Amino acid sequence: MIGTLQSLRFIFVMMIFMSHFAYRDIRAFDAGGDCGVAFFFILSGFVCSLGYGQRIREGVFRYGDFLLKRLKKLYPLHLLCLLFFLLVSQTTLDLKVLVNALLLQSWIPDSEWYFSCNKVSWFLSSLLFCYAVFPLAYRHLSKSLTLAILLAYVAVCLLIPYNQVNAVLYVFPLVRFVDFYLGMLLCQFYERKPHIVVHNGMELLLIFLLMVTLAVYPFMDAKLCNAPLFWLVLLPLILVFVQENGTVSGLLKSRPMQFLGSLAMPIFLTHQMLIGILLRRLPEMPTMVMLTVCIFIILMISWVVQIIFSRLLRL
Repeated sequence: MIGTLQSLRFIFVMMIFMSHFAYRDIRAFDAGGDCGVAFFFILSGFVCSLGYGQRIREGVFRYGDFLLKRLKKLYPLHLLCLLFFLLVSQTTLDLKVLVNALLLQSWIPDSEWYFSCNKVSWFLSSLLFCYAVFPLAYRHLSKSLTLAILLAYVAVCLLIPYNQVNAVLYVFPLVRFVDFYLGMLLCQFYERKPHIVVHNGMELLLIFLLMVTLAVYPFMDAKLCNAPLFWLVLLPLILVFVQENGTVSGLLKSRPMQFLGSLAMPIFLTHQMLIGILLRRLPEMPTMVMLTVCIFIILMISWVVQIIFSRLLRL
């Protein structure tokens, strides 16, 4: 993966981490969670198009190999986290566990189902759908398809009641595919104009605009907060940082940031469960000390998990 994008994965997964960390005077950073999730869907569409678009255009794309590679990256870690959850929570095997194991939970618009077991795994459920339809959508990328998808999204936003915002706009695979599709469009634009002149001011401006969107998040309509609020910032942000030209890009390409970026998926899938365990089991301590200890422990565990699965996948 392009170095700057790899490092951005760590930054945005830590925003999701902070959306689940609430201790004493630190409140859950809800804006970071919604922004981080939107980023990862968009980035996935961008990276898939960048890596496989030419093969699809040339007719040499192999659907089975593509899906198998995606599953090898996601499924073993998902099952490990699910097993860990079952052992720690002493949950009995039932239909919810089966649905979660098969990554089907995000299709059921009920929080008791889509947030069952390892709650964050709903993301994998929706992402798997995006991967499944990616080659078909890529072959039919067009202005008419884009218009149809965006109009459908607007219609869904207008029609759903507010008590279904999470179930439909935040989780449901068909809706989250819109973020993924925007990433595909972004890649198409990037491939047509790959050498955009980037200077430090552009990077800093986008960082500032991202901070502004995070700041106004609490005052925005709930139907905009799941993704649309962040699209206008995340899309140019990815486009600018993929150029790897500015000073901030130089920092993102550093070896420590690259290493942390490689831990993004283990951090994402383990952090919510580990936060819950650590906050219950660790002794009382100052807020920032607790936050530092939790981050350190989760990074260490994610590193070990990454090493184990990297070696297993090479066998």
